[in-house]
Amino acid sequence: MPAVDTLILGAGLAGLSTALHLPGESLILERSQRPGGLAVSHSEAGYTFDVTGHWLHMRDPGIKERFGGLVDMSDVARTSRIFTHDRLIAYPFQSNLKDLPTNVLVECLMGAIDAHVRRSVGAEVPQGFGDFVLHHFGEGIAREFMFPYNTKLWGVSPFDISHSWCQRFVPVPDMRQIVEGAVTARNEGDGYNATFSYPRAGGIETFSQALASAVRHLELRCEVAAIHPVEKWVETVDGERYRYNHLVSSLPLKWFVQHLVEAPADVRDAAALLRCTSLSYLDIGLNRPALKGQHWVYLPDPKITAYRIGSFSNACPAMAPEGSSSLYVELGNHREIDEGGALDEALEVLSAIDRPVNRDNVDVCRLRRVDYAYVIYDRNYDACLSRILPFLEERGVLSVGRYGKWVYASMEDALIDGRNAARMIEEGK
Repeated sequence: MPAVDTLILGAGLAGLSTALHLPGESLILERSQRPGGLAVSHSEAGYTFDVTGHWLHMRDPGIKERFGGLVDMSDVARTSRIFTHDRLIAYPFQSNLKDLPTNVLVECLMGAIDAHVRRSVGAEVPQGFGDFVLHHFGEGIAREFMFPYNTKLWGVSPFDISHSWCQRFVPVPDMRQIVEGAVTARNEGDGYNATFSYPRAGGIETFSQALASAVRHLELRCEVAAIHPVEKWVETVDGERYRYNHLVSSLPLKWFVQHLVEAPADVRDAAALLRCTSLSYLDIGLNRPALKGQHWVYLPDPKITAYRIGSFSNACPAMAPEGSSSLYVELGNHREIDEGGALDEALEVLSAIDRPVNRDNVDVCRLRRVDYAYVIYDRNYDACLSRILPFLEERGVLSVGRYGKWVYASMEDALIDGRNAARMIEEGK
């Protein structure tokens, strides 16, 4: 039986980062034929597509120093808009009301004022996301953007999830910022993703491959079938068993628990309650420019299936032939998707935003699916994690990354998780 000091399950960014931060011996097992997890790219007919938007933010000094120079990157200032009321308005919505129709602007502003008054007299911050939005932004902003957009993104009502996922992802402006955004353009750069880094060529997989090339021991096409954290072995679908001293997993937490040997019933029950969205999306290669140069556009209108359209080539021209566009279209979660209908709807939206396009302008169209997309922070979330994660930690298992920790997080967070896991292992020796 092969033995290794630290066994790492999954060669996504968290797993790769763990291996690269460990001074000792490690081995990564990855079921796919290439490393990177969801940070991979597909190329066809001169177009390159990531698995929807994978824009890299490096704010942590240590992460930037360690990984920032691995590939040739561009520092990009975000250009993004929201398409609503047949026009593009600046993002974030809540602090850029100026471009809305006058009657809608007034309703949003009055709702924000009402919410401000309620907060000023001591209204408590609610736990549910829907009430959190009403508490901070008011009814107008909730109705026009926050509720319809997030319903499509999460596939559930905003009142069925908590606000604990928001953190830096939903900027909460004060009343002055909301008023300023109703009359000036000064808030268009707000938000955690105002700038990002991106490879100059090859898509985000260029970065993943650079990480993987520095890892000494990585086995691809190696799928895990069972994990025994007490006896400290992992078995693959081919029947191979690997012994370990330390185990780090970036595999989806729900899946991981289901494949534990002799896990207690309450731990399995908790894992069964964990929920996430699945994501269907289109890759579209369009033989002309699109989205008026925007990197991505939010689509809150409930009548539109998609909730976001983005352009890789508007951020990195090398992602498409000259004068063309490499696009992704994120479709509403938990829906049956018809590829032809989704393409026609996407072309209709693209035509409304920019110049008219039709199927004759489409060089590439591929419908793709991600089984694990956004973790749903429902009423069971905290109780389930508080049962599962301590159980794993007590048995020496570190579960890291977006799906290993079962969180809403960025690519940089995954790199940080890997660094933290390596430190914990070294400190525990």
